Parts: sequence; C-alpha cells; structure tokens
Amino acid sequence: MKFTPEHRALEDTVVKFCDKELNPHIAEWEAKGQFPAHEVFKKLGNLGLLGLKYPEEYGGAGLDFSYSMVMAEALGQCNCGGVPMAIGVHTDMATPALARFGSDELRRQWLTPTIAGDVVACLGVSEPGGGSDVAAVKTTARSEGGDYVINGTKMWITNGMQADWCCLLANTSDGPPHKNKSLIVVPMDAPGITRQKIHKIGMHSSDTAQLFFDNVRVPKT
Repeated sequence: MKFTPEHRALEDTVVKFCDKELNPHIAEWEAKGQFPAHEVFKKLGNLGLLGLKYPEEYGGAGLDFSYSMVMAEALGQCNCGGVPMAIGVHTDMATPALARFGSDELRRQWLTPTIAGDVVACLGVSEPGGGSDVAAVKTTARSEGGDYVINGTKMWITNGMQADWCCLLANTSDGPPHKNKSLIVVPMDAPGITRQKIHKIGMHSSDTAQLFFDNVRVPKT
C-alpha cells in the first residue's frame, strides 16, 4: 500500500487529537474506570473520524478501509489501550453490519447519529456460557406480532455501560446454529435491560458490562 498525503493528514489529525483531548485525562479516566464516551465521541464525530469508510449520505467520508487502518494505528499515540479499543468497537464492530445490510430507515435513525458522535454503540455477541463462539449464542428473539421479544445475557460488552444502542446477535428461529441468527438494533433504554459493570485487571478506562435482557421488546423493522 502506498501512503498518500491524505493518509498522512489523517494520521496527523488523530495523533494531535490523542495528545490534546485524550492523554491529559488518561490517568483520571483509568482511576475512575470509565472515560466520558459521549463527550469524546462527539469530538471525534465533529472531526469526521467516526465514519471514514461509511457512505457520505449517512455522514461518513466514503473512503476505503486503508484510512480506517491509518486511524487505528495513529490511535496508538494514546497513553492507554482502553479508549482506542472503545473507539474501535464503535467504528468497526457495532456499525459495519448496519451500514452494509440495514434498511435506509435504520441507517438514518441509528448509523447517522453514531457517525456524528451523538450516540454511543456497542456490540452484543459474547455470552457467559460460550464466550465469542457465535454458534453457542443462547440469547433468543421470539417473534410476537410486529415485535421481537428478547431474552438472554451478553458478557464483556465494551461501551456497555454508556451505549445508547446495541448491535445484538440473537437466535430468531430454531434452525441450525449457523443459520438461525439475526443482528438486531436494540435501543439501550428499552424496558427490561439491566447493565452490570465488570471490573477488570486492565483496560480500566473502557467501560465493560454484562447485559441482561428480560422480555425486551423491539420492532421487527
């Protein structure tokens, strides 16, 4: 790959952001066990850094993945691993499926504000019993009229305590384990969701949660 002046300009922007907006606060955030995700992500969104590879119609930059790689590498300037990890979950784990497969309505409702930094996203895949073994997922989303009714538990969820929405993997049928699942946009203020903070031996500034879903109802759309 050949680095262009545009790649170098992006790298410079991210490095300066780390030095000015992140590093002066890392010790405080690590001690607290959480960084202010909404505040930090809004600043990143204002710089256009949360949607580098996403379509311009949803607020993205419409660039190729090489720019995301440059940003990820430049985030190494941050004096901890937790904040870059949280940013990466927001930009490259919780949102790709929505950007690629979501309806236009869903993308405008959830992807656009996520790219803008107005909301925080998390990914709900891992579970206590199966870790990140996707075939072992036990969380269910039962069809009931025009809704899904979700029951289950997700574990080790980065951004889980502060997230506004979750890209949730759940079983939506009784078919084979590699064919019976769907990714569902779940608003984290929906009734029936409980969050429990997980205390870790590292990555302290990145909040990590166990999420409980008890008859959580979301529209099938």
